[in-house]
Amino acid sequence: MGKPRSVLLVDDDNTTNFLNTFFVKQVDSSIEINVVGNGQEAIDFLTSNGKADLMPCLLILDTNMPVMNGWEFLEAFEEKFDSTLKKNIVIVMLTSLDIDHAVQRAMDMPNVSDTAQKPLSDLQFRALIKKHFY
Repeated sequence: MGKPRSVLLVDDDNTTNFLNTFFVKQVDSSIEINVVGNGQEAIDFLTSNGKADLMPCLLILDTNMPVMNGWEFLEAFEEKFDSTLKKNIVIVMLTSLDIDHAVQRAMDMPNVSDTAQKPLSDLQFRALIKKHFY
């Protein structure tokens, strides 16, 4: 898939977003990072940037958020976007609990590429980038 150029962080936790931004920048400072606080904001972002350079190639998605959670986002993402866009975005679902059924549920979703447990670390980000982009 090549080098990631843009990441969309979808999480309502400011501390998590700060840390994840820091870790992405540690991997590659040229990666564009955008942050939204819930699934609806992510849908709006993707809709308004559909053909723009801001379209993320990696989307880090939390499960529990207000307005629209990660599961609801995945349902809306499946319905609203075409297959070309979907195949160009790697979605990593974050869970705060290491629960087998949550991981399995995420991996059963057609657009989820991977799962990770919160909080992510620098090493976990590097592993995700290497696994999905190089």
